[in-house]
Amino acid sequence: MIKSSLSDWLEYQQGLNDIEIDLSLERVKKLFDKLDLKFPEKNIFLIAGTNGKGTTLALIENFLMLKGIKTGAYTSPHLIDYNERITIDKKKVSDDQLIKSFEYIESIREDIPLTYFEFGTLAAFSLISKHNCDAFLIEVGLGGRLDATNIIDSDVSIITNIDLDHQDWLGESIEEIAFEKAGIAKKNKPLIYGDNKAESVVQEQARLKGSKLIARDKDFYIIEANNCFEWKGINHSIEKIKLPSHWALGEVNNLATALSALEASDASLLPTKKELNNALESFSLPGRFELIESKSRWILDVAHNPGAAKNFRDRLNTMKLEPGNTMIISMMRDKNLEDFIGVFKDMVSNWVVCKMDTDRSFTSQELKERLRLLGINDITLADSPYEAFKYVENLRPISDNIIVSGSFELVGPAKEYLSKTREI
Repeated sequence: MIKSSLSDWLEYQQGLNDIEIDLSLERVKKLFDKLDLKFPEKNIFLIAGTNGKGTTLALIENFLMLKGIKTGAYTSPHLIDYNERITIDKKKVSDDQLIKSFEYIESIREDIPLTYFEFGTLAAFSLISKHNCDAFLIEVGLGGRLDATNIIDSDVSIITNIDLDHQDWLGESIEEIAFEKAGIAKKNKPLIYGDNKAESVVQEQARLKGSKLIARDKDFYIIEANNCFEWKGINHSIEKIKLPSHWALGEVNNLATALSALEASDASLLPTKKELNNALESFSLPGRFELIESKSRWILDVAHNPGAAKNFRDRLNTMKLEPGNTMIISMMRDKNLEDFIGVFKDMVSNWVVCKMDTDRSFTSQELKERLRLLGINDITLADSPYEAFKYVENLRPISDNIIVSGSFELVGPAKEYLSKTREI
């Protein structure tokens, strides 16, 4: 296959391993040592968790940049462009940089059948390494223990929270999922745990790995005091924190976890109260409670499991929306659709369902049938996300609020659609 463009390379990577999600460190280990990577002396953060990984990473990244630290970040999945996955000081790398990195991985790959994610992860490490960053921020793809990112020797490992998701790969219970995520603990390095579920499992894995567990509500806290919040770490605290009015508990805990990760790595990198409040005032993340004004107000969120849905609903509640909203929904087949939909049922009167551009997606008809079983009848089927977006914009009367949620692969196309239609 001739590989001249970024899209050519991404298509090529998808065909190297017949199994899309094949959790193992064996293939990555064979190539990792060949990469000759230049790591920062400290401040390598590896971030796992069911929800809140992207928010926690972005907060740490912001705080590091305030101190003049050059950051390299690797996140997944992307919303619109693959380049979003690899950033240097929050700037996306170019197609040309990615292609050169892919060419390098291919030159050393031999016949090892890397998965799409493994190929991209090795290329990301190689590319970030070339930029002489002072800090690496790496988001785990799936689980932790056997995820390709876990090949890296992190200075601080972080578990944002643990909830039910990806059970086909990680196990059916919270305890099994906790075991997988705690697999990112490293010997003689801190493991920050931003939750309190299955703590005994996380504690045991930290003990076995020789890692020091730093857990929320035991070793660090975030508490409300005098209409503000206070974060208390092991040896440091920050008072009079003004949180964004639209945050829910998930974001509050992500902040506490991010600050504790900084304290564990290098306490001199903690923001001052003023720096922190200024950063929070302007903090936003694409696809996370993202509001876009078009003919209606669009509210986009990549929530794709019941825990994330509940947090998204809490954030919607801060807007005091009237009932009768429109919601565009699609989800992957392995997701808990019924519990996800139940979170929004009382605030939505017009449901629009569509199949996303992936074989893992429910079809429109399957979504309609599942919603019908939940007692929902006002359902419109669309053949694709684009058709769904076009349909809701032509509704008369048009809905005041259009909520889009259920997957990155629905929210990404929504952002792309809105950016194009608003330019016209």
